[in-house]
Amino acid sequence: MSDLPPWGAQGGAPGVPGPPPPGPPLGGDPDEPDGFPGLPPVPSADGAPVGPRPGYEPFTRQAVVYLPVVLEGAVVGAVWAAESNPRAAGFFRRLASAMPSLDAEEVWSRRLDEAYATGLPAREAIGRWIGAPADPKGGGVPADAVEQRVDGLDALNEMLNPGVPPSPGPAVQDGLYPDGTPVDRSQGWGPLVSVKPPTYPDTTAEPVIYLPVSVGESVVGYVWASASGTAAGYLGRGPAGRAAEIAAGLWQARLAHGFGQGMSSVDTLRQIRSLPDDRLAGRVAAGAPERQAPGLADLRRLAEQ
Repeated sequence: MSDLPPWGAQGGAPGVPGPPPPGPPLGGDPDEPDGFPGLPPVPSADGAPVGPRPGYEPFTRQAVVYLPVVLEGAVVGAVWAAESNPRAAGFFRRLASAMPSLDAEEVWSRRLDEAYATGLPAREAIGRWIGAPADPKGGGVPADAVEQRVDGLDALNEMLNPGVPPSPGPAVQDGLYPDGTPVDRSQGWGPLVSVKPPTYPDTTAEPVIYLPVSVGESVVGYVWASASGTAAGYLGRGPAGRAAEIAAGLWQARLAHGFGQGMSSVDTLRQIRSLPDDRLAGRVAAGAPERQAPGLADLRRLAEQ
């Protein structure tokens, strides 16, 4: 018997979606649905670009339906599908279950990948598991489980574990930008506006780790991360003028891409230093030392020099 309230009640079972799975190194195909276009493709071991892994889209802005996943009498998470997007589905694990929910996440991710490969719509993919034999690590959906509906992933997240901030997800979900503009322009254009992708907070009270960004032989700015790995940003050098402003776009996009892949800002900072020189945005020189400032205000003063 579950140690949680009945599923389907608005005050239902606590739990949260797990952290996003580790993504590939920074980069990506301009067409990949992660909301961060324009970064260099990720090479495979043989040097060929690697596209996004095929599978259901792990985010949606639509209403979702869900089913509880139970392991040894305890709810370890929920498997969900978008109400009307047949390509969006995923598994939210209950963090309070610790290791059992991690194992369950792996099992259900594999099951969803297998269902996707057979062409099943998302709702059929989750419904087929009602009453199926439980996996010893992944658990199962009880035979008496009934598909329940909530307004969206944020609502499901709040119901599973009140007060835990949800992941914002990529800018493009369900084939649409946040303002409803279709990615496929044959379906309409909508307002032509620039959408800033979700990224790390750009303020912090912590010490910051930073690296210089150079265009040619001139330092035009600094890319930084907070010591805890939660915040990051780019500061252009005042004396660099327009060159510093031009460089900002790509460095901010690279930080946003790391955020979208679920990386700490410190890991993102250390990975982007290995990216090749860009004609406009510059590079972090191979021998540039990683430095630390007591606070962001100190780095701002350095950037003004």
